[in-house]
Amino acid sequence: MTYKFQQLPQLVDKRGKLPSKGSYNKRANGVKSITTRVWHHSLTKLSAGGSNIVSFANFHVGTNGWPEIAYHLVIDPNTIINGKAAIYYCVDISKRSYHVGNSNTIGLGICVIGDYRTDKLSAAAIGSIIDLRNALIKDGIGKYDKSHNEMPGYSWKACCVYDYNKAFKDILETIVPPVSQNPSSPPDLYTIQEGDTFWSIAEKDGPAGITVNDLIAANPNVDPTKLKV
Repeated sequence: MTYKFQQLPQLVDKRGKLPSKGSYNKRANGVKSITTRVWHHSLTKLSAGGSNIVSFANFHVGTNGWPEIAYHLVIDPNTIINGKAAIYYCVDISKRSYHVGNSNTIGLGICVIGDYRTDKLSAAAIGSIIDLRNALIKDGIGKYDKSHNEMPGYSWKACCVYDYNKAFKDILETIVPPVSQNPSSPPDLYTIQEGDTFWSIAEKDGPAGITVNDLIAANPNVDPTKLKV
C-alpha cells in the first residue's frame, strides 16, 4: 500500500538502503497499532559531521545492537528538496522500531535532525514537519502528536526540547488551514482525556483562542509533560 506521506515531493525512500543487521519485527496489528506520532530530535548539532541518517544507523546498529536505525522517518534540514527539508523514509511504518521503549508498539518514530537546545528550527524544517504531519493525518496514521519526553518513562530526556507545540499550533494554523475546521471551545474547567497534550487542548479553542503558553500560565501546578487522565 502506498500512503500519501510517501508521495510528498521532498520524501526519499531509504528503506533497506541503510546499515542494518536484520530487521525489526512487525507490529501485532500492523499500522493500525500506531496511536501516537512521536517526535524526536537527534541531539546532534546541525553543523556536526555525524548529523545524518547513515551515522545514526551505524550508531543504532553497531553500538546499540539494534537491527536497523531507530526512526521510521527522519527530517534533514541540511538537505533541501523542492524548498523544504528532505524527509527520509528509513524503516517501514509497519515495523516496531526501537525509539521509545515500552511504547514502541504504538509509536511512530519521527526525528528532526539537530540539537534544538541551541540550533534553530528552520523554515524548511517547519515546512516538512507540517507536510508530513498533515499527510500522516490524512493516511489515518496515529491519533496524537507527542514529543519523546511526553511518553511514559521519558520525562527526564532532553527531547524534544524544540517547541514542537509552537510548530504545530501557531505555525501550522498560520501557514495551512487547521485540521479541524470547526474546533469545539474548551470549557473553563477542562478534564484531561487519554492522549491529551497542552497543544491538543489549546487546538480545541481555534487559532484565535487560548495558547499553550496561556494554559501553562493558568495551570502552574500542572507539568505539561506528565498529564494524567
